[in-house]
Amino acid sequence: MDIPLQAIHARTSIRSYDEVALSSGDREVLVRTFQDCLPGPFGGRPRFALTESGALGSGGRIGTYGVIRGAPAYIAGAVKPEPFAFVDFGYCLEGVVLAATDRGLGTCWLGGFFDRRAASRILGLGPGEVVPAASPVGRPAEGRRTLMERVIRGSAGSSRRKPFETLFFDGGFDRPLSPKEAGPWAEVLECVRIGPSASNKQPWRILRDASAETPAFHLFLDEDRLYSRAIPGILLQDLDAGIAMRHFEAAARALGLPGGWSRLEPSPPVPKTSFKYVSTWTEPH
Repeated sequence: MDIPLQAIHARTSIRSYDEVALSSGDREVLVRTFQDCLPGPFGGRPRFALTESGALGSGGRIGTYGVIRGAPAYIAGAVKPEPFAFVDFGYCLEGVVLAATDRGLGTCWLGGFFDRRAASRILGLGPGEVVPAASPVGRPAEGRRTLMERVIRGSAGSSRRKPFETLFFDGGFDRPLSPKEAGPWAEVLECVRIGPSASNKQPWRILRDASAETPAFHLFLDEDRLYSRAIPGILLQDLDAGIAMRHFEAAARALGLPGGWSRLEPSPPVPKTSFKYVSTWTEPH
């Protein structure tokens, strides 16, 4: 699917909505995107559903304990917890999120606190399936954010992002990569840097392979394992890896830069035990 750079830069977490129902056009675009966003980079095909909040009744809203206000609808998704399934899920749902952003709709990743039982009923979970995340969707409310939203954004560091040089490296993790040194890939990496992540931890790290004949970028997670596994059966930071992959790919495609994702065997060496290799962006041979 084609995603413009403007959508990546415009995306922000919206927690207050104007309560106006989605238009039929909005619904059609979102439902179509549920298929267009597939498959994930590891071949997974998560399934998604769109539900209007009112149709569930006050006890069936997916929204998270008063944090989301006025959302007219929610997107929820299901997947079986197979290898890299949560990476694929993050990649695919972020595709939906960016398509919604491009249409002027607001969204907000919900990976921790939301009503998974309600989401499970909507999706009609099959054997072994889980609901990794969901998102409200609708027109953002006009005016200033609520006090609760400002508190949440402040505690999560949502208005802050780690500096470029702490996330991206050149040839080794002892050498930070600057935007100037990144050349035409600087905008691609910036689109990764500004992506959403659980609690704004930004666990992704990208190493440019200086020895490669063509541009190659290795994606790792600097994983907080206790945090990532805080919800039984879900790998929260694998979702973040998928989001990073979607942002990198979408930006590269928009800029006409070559390459695609593939997992190398053997995998590149990791610098410390918290690091987990995910995939490599490189040109096919």
